[in-house]
Amino acid sequence: MVLFFVLDGFAQEAFKIKWSMDYTQSGISNHVNFAPADAVLAGGGNTNALNGGYGLGGATVAAYVVRPWPNSFSDGRYMEFKFTAKSFKYNIYSISLRLRRSPDGPKQFKIRTSMDGFVSDLTASTLVNPSQFYTLSVPAGFNNLSENTFTFRIYGYAPTSIYGTLWFDEIIVNGDVLAIVLPVYLTYFKAAASDGKALLSWETTWEKNSKQFLIERSADLRSFEAIGTLPASGETFGRTRYEFIDPAPLPGVNHYRLQMIDADEKIAFSYLVNVLIRSETPSLCIAPNPASTSRISVFGKNRIAESFVLTDLAGLRIAIKLESNSQGFVDIIPVQPLSPGLYLLSCQQNGLKEHAKVLVR
Repeated sequence: MVLFFVLDGFAQEAFKIKWSMDYTQSGISNHVNFAPADAVLAGGGNTNALNGGYGLGGATVAAYVVRPWPNSFSDGRYMEFKFTAKSFKYNIYSISLRLRRSPDGPKQFKIRTSMDGFVSDLTASTLVNPSQFYTLSVPAGFNNLSENTFTFRIYGYAPTSIYGTLWFDEIIVNGDVLAIVLPVYLTYFKAAASDGKALLSWETTWEKNSKQFLIERSADLRSFEAIGTLPASGETFGRTRYEFIDPAPLPGVNHYRLQMIDADEKIAFSYLVNVLIRSETPSLCIAPNPASTSRISVFGKNRIAESFVLTDLAGLRIAIKLESNSQGFVDIIPVQPLSPGLYLLSCQQNGLKEHAKVLVR
């Protein structure tokens, strides 16, 4: 079945998928259309890697440090980065990355993609100087992609020693999501808080062969859980309104989206709506709030500093350092000064995840 209906007001949008390599090989996306997989090292282990495989010098926060590398190019030794697209078509216009080699590390690197089965080079270049990060942006030009898995691999070779290392930092795919085709014409999707519950409402003006709406919720814009379904109207040519109540939203900011499913099991996603649920006692006590661009202070004893995560409202993680003082309070220090605006602070401890909005001025 061909889906003919266009989401009102949804134009082409830029997206970014990032593997920060900050003590993790997981990736994040600022758009619901993409699900990044963890980065994977192929062709053997990270033999004798120092500091658990991570290094700090010159990295945005930390970088993944890999050895050994082959003397000549091998298509079996690489770091692989992969993501899956869901319903919407998209373009990829560049891959950006930061690389650094040790003095005896691999001087040459290549990038290949799954678009041609990893046969040809998207780029091949030289890291001339050791012990410094090169920031690179490689044009891609892959257009009108649809539901698929896109993979690219970074190959290193030509070290002068088996102990030579290559550092990976801030690996980013940049592109655009195209105008989105959906199984219904959605005129609005709203969320509001009432007595500790989240009230969701939306309206369609035309449906064709629509089956149901799956309501999903997220606390961190990374993982979504299904919290309920409503049957769709199937065939309509007038205004149809829907309502759904989330009786137990999480304290803090809750993000909601709709999966719109037709009778052929084709799926498309709505845009996100957010609602702030305030608990009787603040989940995270931040003072002052608004905070400064260089420090966010969180009050509350017995908190573990490493449990904090700071993101912007698009879900992109922000590099931070944490300092605990003698009173048990935590100061969150951004590695780079924050721009004015709203941010989301999360803390997961003892199986409980708490969230708070932070206004920076």
